[in-house]
Amino acid sequence: MAPQQSNDSLARATRGAEASTPKAKLTAKETQILMWCFKGKTSWEISRIENCTESTVNFHFANIRRKFDVSSRTCALLKAIESGAIIVDSVVARGAHERG
Repeated sequence: MAPQQSNDSLARATRGAEASTPKAKLTAKETQILMWCFKGKTSWEISRIENCTESTVNFHFANIRRKFDVSSRTCALLKAIESGAIIVDSVVARGAHERG
Protein backbone atom coordinates (compact mmCIF):
# COMPACT_ATOMS: atom_id res chain seq x y z
CA MET A 1 0.00 0.00 0.00
CA ALA A 2 2.88 2.39 0.54
CA PRO A 3 3.56 2.89 -3.21
CA GLN A 4 -0.11 3.65 -3.85
CA GLN A 5 -0.18 6.13 -1.02
CA SER A 6 2.88 7.98 -2.37
CA ASN A 7 1.29 8.14 -5.84
CA ASP A 8 -1.86 9.65 -4.34
CA SER A 9 0.24 12.20 -2.48
CA LEU A 10 2.06 13.08 -5.68
CA ALA A 11 -1.25 13.51 -7.52
CA ARG A 12 -2.58 15.80 -4.78
CA ALA A 13 0.65 17.83 -4.81
CA THR A 14 0.48 18.17 -8.61
CA ARG A 15 -3.15 19.32 -8.50
CA GLY A 16 -2.28 21.80 -5.77
CA ALA A 17 0.59 23.20 -7.84
CA GLU A 18 -1.68 23.66 -10.86
CA ALA A 19 -4.29 25.43 -8.76
CA SER A 20 -1.73 27.83 -7.30
CA THR A 21 -0.26 28.71 -10.72
CA PRO A 22 -1.44 32.23 -11.53
CA LYS A 23 -3.51 32.60 -14.68
CA ALA A 24 -1.98 34.90 -17.30
CA LYS A 25 -3.68 38.28 -17.37
CA LEU A 26 -4.65 38.99 -20.97
CA THR A 27 -5.77 42.37 -22.19
CA ALA A 28 -9.06 42.69 -24.05
CA LYS A 29 -7.18 43.08 -27.34
CA GLU A 30 -5.03 39.98 -26.66
CA THR A 31 -8.19 38.00 -25.93
CA GLN A 32 -9.76 39.18 -29.21
CA ILE A 33 -6.59 38.28 -31.12
CA LEU A 34 -6.59 34.78 -29.61
CA MET A 35 -10.26 34.26 -30.47
CA TRP A 36 -9.59 35.20 -34.11
CA CYS A 37 -6.62 32.81 -34.06
CA PHE A 38 -8.91 30.08 -32.70
CA LYS A 39 -11.21 30.72 -35.68
CA GLY A 40 -8.28 30.09 -38.03
CA LYS A 41 -7.47 33.67 -39.03
CA THR A 42 -3.94 34.67 -40.02
CA SER A 43 -2.16 37.75 -38.69
CA TRP A 44 -2.97 39.56 -41.93
CA GLU A 45 -6.67 38.67 -41.69
CA ILE A 46 -6.80 39.68 -38.02
CA SER A 47 -5.15 43.00 -38.86
CA ARG A 48 -7.89 43.73 -41.40
CA ILE A 49 -10.66 42.70 -39.00
CA GLU A 50 -9.23 44.72 -36.09
CA ASN A 51 -8.28 47.67 -38.30
CA CYS A 52 -4.60 47.70 -37.32
CA THR A 53 -1.29 46.68 -38.87
CA GLU A 54 -0.05 43.12 -39.14
CA SER A 55 2.94 44.10 -36.96
CA THR A 56 0.54 45.19 -34.22
CA VAL A 57 -1.14 41.79 -34.33
CA ASN A 58 2.25 40.07 -34.18
CA PHE A 59 3.22 42.34 -31.27
CA HIS A 60 0.13 41.14 -29.38
CA PHE A 61 0.99 37.52 -30.20
CA ALA A 62 4.54 38.06 -28.88
CA ASN A 63 3.10 39.39 -25.60
CA ILE A 64 0.67 36.48 -25.39
CA ARG A 65 3.48 33.95 -25.97
CA ARG A 66 5.59 35.65 -23.29
CA LYS A 67 2.73 35.62 -20.78
CA PHE A 68 2.15 31.89 -21.28
CA ASP A 69 5.88 31.13 -21.61
CA VAL A 70 5.46 29.28 -24.92
CA SER A 71 7.12 29.59 -28.32
CA SER A 72 4.15 29.35 -30.71
CA ARG A 73 0.73 30.88 -31.06
CA THR A 74 -0.81 27.41 -31.18
CA CYS A 75 0.68 26.56 -27.77
CA ALA A 76 -0.44 29.94 -26.46
CA LEU A 77 -3.98 29.27 -27.68
CA LEU A 78 -4.01 25.85 -26.01
CA LYS A 79 -2.69 27.29 -22.73
CA ALA A 80 -5.29 30.07 -22.84
CA ILE A 81 -8.11 27.56 -23.28
CA GLU A 82 -6.73 25.19 -20.62
CA SER A 83 -6.25 27.96 -18.07
CA GLY A 84 -9.65 29.51 -18.73
CA ALA A 85 -8.14 32.78 -19.95
CA ILE A 86 -10.45 32.46 -22.94
CA ILE A 87 -13.71 30.55 -23.04
CA VAL A 88 -14.60 28.70 -26.21
CA ASP A 89 -18.32 28.17 -26.62
CA SER A 90 -19.29 24.87 -28.30
CA VAL A 91 -21.34 26.79 -30.88
CA VAL A 92 -18.32 28.94 -31.74
CA ALA A 93 -16.06 25.87 -31.85
CA ARG A 94 -18.29 24.04 -34.34
CA GLY A 95 -19.15 27.02 -36.46
CA ALA A 96 -22.53 28.53 -37.18
CA HIS A 97 -23.05 26.50 -40.34
CA GLU A 98 -22.67 23.11 -38.64
CA ARG A 99 -25.49 21.42 -36.81
CA GLY A 100 -25.03 19.87 -33.38
